[in-house]
Parts: sequence; structure tokens; C-alpha cells
Amino acid sequence: MTLYVLMVQDRHIHTEPWVFDTAKAAIAAARQIARGAARRPADYVEKPIAGWLFHARYSIEGDAVWVAAKTLNATPT
Repeated sequence: MTLYVLMVQDRHIHTEPWVFDTAKAAIAAARQIARGAARRPADYVEKPIAGWLFHARYSIEGDAVWVAAKTLNATPT
């Protein structure tokens, strides 16, 4: 089973994962969080990162969200 993990890395809160059953829902939530946290529209920047389904930075200090697909109960390699 594939799960979609949304990670929030923000200097003002603990890094935290959020888990979704679809990529679409995880990416929509990531965009909502990042756009809502951006102080200025120019601070919001989506950038493709290899291995991730979505990545967006929302501050000049590097606060960001990203989404990765993970398999339930998979052993790390």
C-alpha cells in the first residue's frame, strides 16, 4: 500500500509529517499550507526535487513543504 507523506519544515514549529491516501490530497494540502504561510507571494516557490512528488518553499529562510510516496511497512534500504 502506498501512502503519501506531507512534510512541513518550518523554523517556528517542529518538523511534522502528515499522511494521506492519495497524492492529489497530499499535494493540495501542501500547497494550502505553503501559500497560507508565505508572507509575500514572491516567497512561494514550487521547485521539482528528484524523488519527491511536490516541493514548495514559502520563505526566504528556507521554510518548506514536500510530498513523498512511501510504501507501508517497507524496509528501508
